[in-house]
Amino acid sequence: MDAYRLLIGSVGDDSHSVGMRLLEIAFREAGFVVKNIGILNVLDDFFYQAGHYDAIFISCMNGHADLYLTEFPYKLSMFGIAHSAPKVWYLGGNLSVREEDEAVIRRYRALGFDYVAPKPASWDTIIKNLMRDFNNKGIKKKRISRLQRAESVWSFSLDTVNDDGMSDEEFALSRESILASWPTGSQVWTADVRSNHADPHKNLHNLITERLSDYSSGPLVQPRTGVAHTSDEIVILKYLRENGLQISSIQLDAASRKKMFGKAEEGVLRTEEGKASFLNGYPVPVHGVKGIERILSAIDTPFQIRAGSPDHRFVYEIGLAGGASSVEGGFICYLYPYDKNTSPVLSLRYWKYIDKLTEWYLRKYGVVINREYFGSLTCCLIEPSIPICINIIQAILSAKSGVKCISVGLAEQGNRAQDIAAIRALDELTRRFLGNYGFHDCTVSTVYHQYMAAFPTSIPKSEGLIRNSSTTAALAGATRIMTKTPVESVHIPSKEDNARGLALTIEGIRAAKDTNVDWESVQFEKQLIEREVLELMRQIEMLGQGSLARGAIRAFRDGILDIPFSPSAFNQNQLITLKDCNGAVRFSNPERLCLSEPLVEFHKTKVQERMTAERASRIYELLEKDLTRVWKNDFALWPLDGHYVH
Repeated sequence: MDAYRLLIGSVGDDSHSVGMRLLEIAFREAGFVVKNIGILNVLDDFFYQAGHYDAIFISCMNGHADLYLTEFPYKLSMFGIAHSAPKVWYLGGNLSVREEDEAVIRRYRALGFDYVAPKPASWDTIIKNLMRDFNNKGIKKKRISRLQRAESVWSFSLDTVNDDGMSDEEFALSRESILASWPTGSQVWTADVRSNHADPHKNLHNLITERLSDYSSGPLVQPRTGVAHTSDEIVILKYLRENGLQISSIQLDAASRKKMFGKAEEGVLRTEEGKASFLNGYPVPVHGVKGIERILSAIDTPFQIRAGSPDHRFVYEIGLAGGASSVEGGFICYLYPYDKNTSPVLSLRYWKYIDKLTEWYLRKYGVVINREYFGSLTCCLIEPSIPICINIIQAILSAKSGVKCISVGLAEQGNRAQDIAAIRALDELTRRFLGNYGFHDCTVSTVYHQYMAAFPTSIPKSEGLIRNSSTTAALAGATRIMTKTPVESVHIPSKEDNARGLALTIEGIRAAKDTNVDWESVQFEKQLIEREVLELMRQIEMLGQGSLARGAIRAFRDGILDIPFSPSAFNQNQLITLKDCNGAVRFSNPERLCLSEPLVEFHKTKVQERMTAERASRIYELLEKDLTRVWKNDFALWPLDGHYVH
């Protein structure tokens, strides 16, 4: 056949993969040959393969593009000397945290890119520009004689994988090398840990326990924050405390997430105190224990570190020594959405260390550390049964290591009945499975993430989304709510933007008591989710043959667990999800999962109803709508129940 050949991937520390996967599906359905090299690439990964392709698409979604593209003009020039055939070079994503779109376009066009999209672009725009550039450069379709089959990454045995916690000896041996990997690690050995954890009001487990016993004021409110300098971070947290914050937390910057501590340090040096942060989070390794101690001494709330990649042993050592009482992540939820090449077996080893560290703090210092997980935070179009299974698996493994305070979380999808049902099912099923495995003494709480995909560009619609999202969280009985701001799709939120998000969240929580809910639909969705989870967990336990961790890894290998849009090489990435006519998420190809025939038929019927209502002939048509309608402001009200299809 004759076809255009496209190379797609992201550069640097960017872990976003949804847009690339959507483009891959769209281009393939349109007859293109596509190679998606996924996330965490360097420029050489593109130039090494570019000679075999007609167009190269480079993505960067976290605002750090200039850290990784400085050598692009030189490499492009060298590539041009070695390859005479013309190529089209495209750059897209959220390319800068500080510059205006027009300035970004001018700068990267000057570097040699043919097209620059500093914000999400529609399929029609992309294909129109691409065909124009192919025509202008005289690039024609080429004969594709043979497509290479990708080599399997499952070249290792899972027989030795088990659920046992890390031994004291292995923990002590690992700790020496981990803390020696960056200069600030030495601060852990000399930190006054007992003093840093002395205030019971700053322990998240204590606050969660209080809220579980008295839910009259609804979910605990927690915004995301993170800037380059400790002093600026303190200003933000104190300001937000005055505006309703109940739990303080920082998001780790993207460079630190990938253990690029030198890049994070460079970002700190390039940020002037009191000015816009060059980093998109707080660089824990750069500031060390002393930075965390400064933050804790300035606030009066519990403090959590939120990160986002497989290996945070060093970061969490620093955080807990400085006084943080909660860390987020697990061997599945911090691997599959964020990383391409790390094996789940290695990720399991990393997170057994974190669980052991948590148990060690309880045994040595009497401090209960909260361990938080989520399902599969690729943010959008996640049918609840998959992330609930992932939460349950991670909770049980942590409990086996001695963890006593467990938080499980889900991201809002937009259908209120399904979202309420999902949180309630998550809570009940996590407790049930922990009990089945003999863990009746764990504190279990739930975390509700306000809509995590691209936000509306309309401020009024963003505000309505946040307000009504918070109502859903309260109606669901979520213990905690992670908040967003109305400017998510406009610019990097300021502390004032975060305060506005908190105010809207509090309004929405208060409105819950006067909100009517279709409880019959909630009950239907809850029973559906529970049935799916029980069927999937039965298969996972059978695959494990006595080890839940082994069963989970085998389930990913066999496609019984499969996360849509995941960049991991250890995820089949064949499962496709779509919204139904009411905005609830369904499986487009449920036959790939080990679900009973009635469940398979239910999902296929719901998707077919949507395709008929939308008069759609291609899956991509619905996927693009589902992934872009919100940021395009193409919805009447939030939540989406009853009016998703026009």
